[in-house]
Amino acid sequence: MCLSTPTTTENGADKTSATCSASSQCANATDVACNNLKPKTALHDSNHNHNNTANMNSIIRHRTDGHNTEAKQHEQKNSKTKDSKNHTSSMASATSLGYSEENAVYKEVPITKEIQEAIENEVQAKEFKPEIKWLDLVAQLYLHLGAVYGFYLLFSAKSQTWMWLVLAVWVSGIGITAGAHRLWSHKSYNASLPLRILLIFLFTIAGQRDAYTWALDHRIHHKFSETEADPHNAKRGFWFAHVGWLFLTPHPKVAEKRKVIDMSDLENDAVVMFQRKWFIPMFSVISIGLPVLVPWHFWGESLWRSFWICFNLRFTATLNAAFFVNSVAHMWGSKPYDKNISPVESRLVSFMALGEGWHNYHHVFPWDYKTGEFGSYKLNITTAFIDFCAKLGLAKGLKSVSPDMVKRRAMKCGDGSRFLTDEYAHKDAVWGYGDRDIPKDDLQELKGMN
Repeated sequence: MCLSTPTTTENGADKTSATCSASSQCANATDVACNNLKPKTALHDSNHNHNNTANMNSIIRHRTDGHNTEAKQHEQKNSKTKDSKNHTSSMASATSLGYSEENAVYKEVPITKEIQEAIENEVQAKEFKPEIKWLDLVAQLYLHLGAVYGFYLLFSAKSQTWMWLVLAVWVSGIGITAGAHRLWSHKSYNASLPLRILLIFLFTIAGQRDAYTWALDHRIHHKFSETEADPHNAKRGFWFAHVGWLFLTPHPKVAEKRKVIDMSDLENDAVVMFQRKWFIPMFSVISIGLPVLVPWHFWGESLWRSFWICFNLRFTATLNAAFFVNSVAHMWGSKPYDKNISPVESRLVSFMALGEGWHNYHHVFPWDYKTGEFGSYKLNITTAFIDFCAKLGLAKGLKSVSPDMVKRRAMKCGDGSRFLTDEYAHKDAVWGYGDRDIPKDDLQELKGMN
């Protein structure tokens, strides 16, 4: 290949310097881009010895030969130029095809089962149109309409029923946050057998499927967040991320990615697999029967009122608190740790979901058992619960992130809000050159510059 580069001489005139690779592509380089010389002919001065016949004949002969030579060289030049154009055209064709036509080998690759499945999945993904799962939609309508009715009945319920409702929402929420989420989805700490049994019991009260399935979808959500493989992809809108994903058919890529997530740790957890196997009867007894029968049996609450309040209202309240993490906490809030992802920091969601609203931090550092940077228990009750269990020896191996790691990530990728609004605001602020708070690395560089 030949590249002509215009350069400028000292007197300002332009000339062309050509760079040619030592390959066959530059065979005609002197004729195409690198030829600045004209063919020379051996001509004698015709004014010298013009009376000499022999010299005249010689001059005539040389002129004739020179003319013929010029013609031949001109013909050769045209031929080479034509070959060069053909070669250039061939190269362009090869470039468009991705291979050289004359060297192409045409063969079919055997269609294996894996290739066929990949092709079918790709076709399904391109043609995918979500369909309503009517049974699941009816279930959601029943739960939410029943919750509205339960809220209406709550004003005529006994005070003990109010307290029981709050307690049931709180403990079942801990089953989600400390159990299915921080323990089984992210392995952010280790729980003893008694604690795992307690957490699986509390999570079953919440009724949000079995812990294995919950953790599987949540791991997919983190690994393929905001893509077609995300079960509750927030890019598809608030309502889809919040509740729509429960009654719409999942994207084919969701089913595809469910096969690639390693779940061997939970498959080796007898507590998780027991609940997975017996989830339906456990749900009937623990999520429906227990919350409803306690008010009726112990303080004489109406069974009708107890059902709509302690099942529908409780179940739906817990459900929506958890789903606000999928919707609100992916849309509205600050991004102190990574401004390039959709999860945000939300105090409201942290209050409703027992500390799960520090979502920008959580997606950056998903292994931190606190799911947030700061240790305050005010908006992170789940962290308080895990710390309490750790003091009792029920939880060990609590994983967290060093302040330096957090600071580096925030300074590199964050939106700047971390250093303006939190308790560490301006802690390391520098007023100018000579400030003793200038980092040592920066100070050394500054001294070297001076």
